[in-house]
Amino acid sequence: MPSHTVGNWWRRGAEDGARLLGLDGGGAGLMKHKTEAQELAQIELARRGAIQRNPIYEPSELIKLALERHGSDKVAVSWSGGRCSTVILHMALQICPDIRVFHTDHGVHYPETSRYVRRMAKEWNLNLAIAKPERTFWEIVKEKGFPKPRVPMDPKRGQSAVRTPACCRWLKEKPLADFRKKEGIEAFIVGMRAAEARIRALSMYQKGQFYLVKKLKAWKYNPIAFWITKELVSYCQANDVPISPIYKTAFRSGCWPCTAFVGWRDQLMRTNPKYYDFMVKKLGGQQMLDHFYRTRVEPPCHTERGGLD
Repeated sequence: MPSHTVGNWWRRGAEDGARLLGLDGGGAGLMKHKTEAQELAQIELARRGAIQRNPIYEPSELIKLALERHGSDKVAVSWSGGRCSTVILHMALQICPDIRVFHTDHGVHYPETSRYVRRMAKEWNLNLAIAKPERTFWEIVKEKGFPKPRVPMDPKRGQSAVRTPACCRWLKEKPLADFRKKEGIEAFIVGMRAAEARIRALSMYQKGQFYLVKKLKAWKYNPIAFWITKELVSYCQANDVPISPIYKTAFRSGCWPCTAFVGWRDQLMRTNPKYYDFMVKKLGGQQMLDHFYRTRVEPPCHTERGGLD
């Protein structure tokens, strides 16, 4: 059985994470962009709807439920390299050390995330499958434009909780669906939390803590759906679980050229000024970027294909 504990080097990573989140008593933290009260309000919203659909489970109990219902060979952890999916990966490994792990190498991870995934895969001896999408982010941008900021829809009107950008469909959803079909996967364990965004809270309000995704033809289980950020970091500290070095300057890992979340511009300026300058040029200059950011209207993008050298 492989060991999933870590040494001093990784412990420093957990401590860095606590400082960044402002949970070490030293300040507000770079990543704490919501107050605890705001997080709890979103969680309460999600729980109010979720509990009407299925019971609320503690994280480890929900992972066990997924394994019992579908069998260990039919369950996989969807791991992006972000802090939330890393925590649920660690939890799952304690229950099923050889659990299947799925990761998409879509070409627009932050470099820190890519290095972190490679190192963790080796350190934790993961049963890891890595997929590469059929299309690149830049091919999709050339055809569809940059993704618009995500805006919550109105569930009372029967609208979906969020419109999925074309890049997410090609770079995340399709590789996951292809993996499910090829490997016969029935369920994915994911790290989504209601506290992260109102869109996610609304999704859990509508669907519950675990649910069947009809289009994917697989179940999704969200063990830490109702955790606040403080609980996430406390788990990392107590179990010596590292987080990606990208969190030294960023509050989310994700795709570095993603324009679908409000705050992407501030984050990219701070994490990688070179990438930010590149994006300004791709979006047609600072004036068009300001217009896009302010009005959420998709600007015309350049037609040339390519990314950063």
